[in-house]
Amino acid sequence: MRPRFHLYLLSLVWSTGPVLAASPELPLDVAIASALEHNVGLRIASYEPADALDTVEIEDAQFDPSFFASTALQEGESVPVAGASSESDGRSARIGIDQRWSTGATVTLDSALDRSGGSSTVLNPDYGADVGISLSQPLLKGAGTTVNLAPLARAKVNAERSLFELRSDVLDLVLETEIAYWNLAYARADRALTVSSLALAENLREENSERERLGLVTPLEVLQAEAEVLNQQEAIIQADNNIEDAEDALRRAMGQTDFVQAVSDTIVVRALPEQMQPLRSIDEVVQDTVLNDIDAQVQERRIEVERINRMLAQDEVQPDLDLRGGLSYLGRDDSGSRAYSGVYSADGYAWSVGLELRVPWGLREARARERQAERGVEQATLQLYDIKQAKALAARNAWRSASSGLKRIEVTRAAMRLNQEAFEQERARYGSGLVAYRSVLEAQRDYDRAKSNYLGSLIETLRAIVRLSRIDGTLLQRNGLDWDAVAPYTELTTPRAELNTSRESNTP
Repeated sequence: MRPRFHLYLLSLVWSTGPVLAASPELPLDVAIASALEHNVGLRIASYEPADALDTVEIEDAQFDPSFFASTALQEGESVPVAGASSESDGRSARIGIDQRWSTGATVTLDSALDRSGGSSTVLNPDYGADVGISLSQPLLKGAGTTVNLAPLARAKVNAERSLFELRSDVLDLVLETEIAYWNLAYARADRALTVSSLALAENLREENSERERLGLVTPLEVLQAEAEVLNQQEAIIQADNNIEDAEDALRRAMGQTDFVQAVSDTIVVRALPEQMQPLRSIDEVVQDTVLNDIDAQVQERRIEVERINRMLAQDEVQPDLDLRGGLSYLGRDDSGSRAYSGVYSADGYAWSVGLELRVPWGLREARARERQAERGVEQATLQLYDIKQAKALAARNAWRSASSGLKRIEVTRAAMRLNQEAFEQERARYGSGLVAYRSVLEAQRDYDRAKSNYLGSLIETLRAIVRLSRIDGTLLQRNGLDWDAVAPYTELTTPRAELNTSRESNTP
């Protein structure tokens, strides 16, 4: 689709001076491609999924190892006692790595080297080295892969939800662009209708002027004909304004025009189709609407998020009970290297194991948040039901609107033909002197009104059909598109593949 669009741009330069030749016709699919590629609103909306995918990476990074290091230097002199004092100095360095696991455990592997010296030490200098490993594992709150991977699972669900929201924005843009395209086609058709009415009015005015010269009509009938010409000229002024408004709306959707600069191009579009495809049955339309509705799919992800929030809130009600343990090997000598040799020889060791319990009094905050999370799940579930019910109702209304529009087209088309025959008969009778010009004028206005009604039925039915295709999920298919074809226009700065991380998760 993009190559065709760029070829079109080569033949139609936007906003660059007066048009020297007739502008080529803008196909609807090219207008939609331009909107998908350049519309500012869609570009803004595409940042949300990119941010959501980065949030997945942020949550996954909580399980990355963390390196740490520290060093310190200290010196001191004791208060003199019996005229004697002692001096001391110390240096220490520590390095290690922390790793958090999906079970909630935190494992630390570290090593330290301490040097102390002074008159009061047995060894001067005195080096102490140790290498050890320690573990902290929650047993109640925060224990298990389900709880600890829940924020990552929630971020993934939110990323999926943001992608569905972007799809909804894409469909809204396609809908807006197609309606803007046909609105412009209607505005041009309406002007053409007015031009034909003006030509007819001018013809009648000239005919009346000649008949007045021959003494067959009164000056009043000439004035009536001239007034009708002015009315049609006024209608053309309004029609020209409507065309410019419709062109600007289409330019805005296509995202190709800088309205700050002068805009002098003309957009030529297809004529309004006079034949519409028959509708599917209302039951089939409603069923497809409920099954394929993107807003419902977005809401389903919100329910998943609320369920994860509820699970995390339930975990917060439990007390903190942590198992802590560690093992270190020690070495000591008057040299740092020999102190580490003692570590490797296991000259000394130290181990510890224990439990730590912490219980907030009454757990009032945690229980209140648990109740809020439970209500959040119930509310989101009811909202999903309401969305599906509203979409089913919208599908029924849109189907009836399109169905009645198709019937209205046939009625207004027949009325237009009858009014045309009536006008031609009145004009013939006027030419024979059987009726006054007022009868011809009224017949002409009835005929103009019938043509306008027919044109209005075409655009209103077309709008209804387009909106129906947006509701029942066939809008892309209607315009020869699918999500694979749309994907290049909605590329994110972060690849979709990042939704599937390498970490094994136990999705709640």
